[in-house]
Amino acid sequence: MGGFFKDFVAESKRIVWPNRKELFSKTSTVITLSICVAFILAIMDFLFGQCLVLLHTWI
Repeated sequence: MGGFFKDFVAESKRIVWPNRKELFSKTSTVITLSICVAFILAIMDFLFGQCLVLLHTWI
């Protein structure tokens, strides 16, 4: 069990954190893609809802 924690500490020291420029770049990319996916899902939800309403009026 002690070997696990030694390895954990050794691996933790090898972590390379991104600098400020990389951090903001990647964060803005994630936020932009999340907004795009949310917009696409909202459009699909609206269209499927309208299709169900249309089907309900036909029946």
